Amino acid sequence: MDQSPKISVVMSVYNGSNFLAQSIEAILDQTFQDFEFIIIDDASTDKTPEIIKNYADKDSRIQAFRNEKNIGPAGFIKNLNKGCRDAKGKYIARIDHDDISRKDRFQLQYDFLENNPEIFIVGAALKRVDENNKDLGEMRAPLNNEGIKQAMPKKISLYHPVIMFRKEFYHDFYREKMRYCEDYDFYFRIMTDDLKMANLDECLLEYRILQNSLSREQDKVIKNLFINQSKVFYEERLRKGKDSYDSFEPNGFLNIYKNPSKQLFVKAINVSKKYYDYVGFQKLMAKYKALYSSDFFYLKNNFLLALGESAFYKYSKLINKLGSSESIQ
Repeated sequence: MDQSPKISVVMSVYNGSNFLAQSIEAILDQTFQDFEFIIIDDASTDKTPEIIKNYADKDSRIQAFRNEKNIGPAGFIKNLNKGCRDAKGKYIARIDHDDISRKDRFQLQYDFLENNPEIFIVGAALKRVDENNKDLGEMRAPLNNEGIKQAMPKKISLYHPVIMFRKEFYHDFYREKMRYCEDYDFYFRIMTDDLKMANLDECLLEYRILQNSLSREQDKVIKNLFINQSKVFYEERLRKGKDSYDSFEPNGFLNIYKNPSKQLFVKAINVSKKYYDYVGFQKLMAKYKALYSSDFFYLKNNFLLALGESAFYKYSKLINKLGSSESIQ
């Protein structure tokens, strides 16, 4: 008789004590109870370990792990992969330490995947809340595979904290070089592997917007470089059947302000326009002038800078609509 749980829930947490207990309780209180709950603490320094131990001592479904050292975003992705590899369930459900799942989330997603065997992954709508539980509105995405595929290159259309997917996936789950956009890269690989996606038309999770979250702490310029790279890899796979991930070195992006090549800095400035990042554009332009002086590329972009923020957004929208002649690959 198969004793494996139907669902494996995977959470990676670092210094999440403010909302962790609420998030854990929302999982344990699900109407669908046949799951294991894998929680990996990335060497937290607050009360996170105590909170996890308290719940693990009471509920045998919780499998708690703790890393000896925290290594930031790279550790977050490693933790997710460990949880996914160790998972015994037919399906894997994601949850973050500060988000609250609706009581029937697992039941609805499990039933959907059981009734639609052609679908690999299912998400749902989100209700955004702030640190004080103030309602910040809903986030919705296309429901069917074609709609998601069409929208995904422009805007992420599966929300990571509320996805559930089949464990059968023939690559590593998340690619560890893809910092700050491991989920986006994952979805693009699903698309090029011809696996089908869907979203439920219900808000199944409260998604908390924190000012000090991991994604907000990261410099937006660096984050946008990684997001853009995930799209470059996607386009490579569409054209060639494979991408250049194996030869990709993320340290260039991570150290963009320390020892950049001129080519990478030009790319970062163009990416800042593609993603409407005026603050990043200002910062990069100042650094570019200090490093490379006032060449033609600088003068052209400095004219845009001189026109101000409003003109920057209008120009960025225009070049994105027409397709920029400036390479960002």
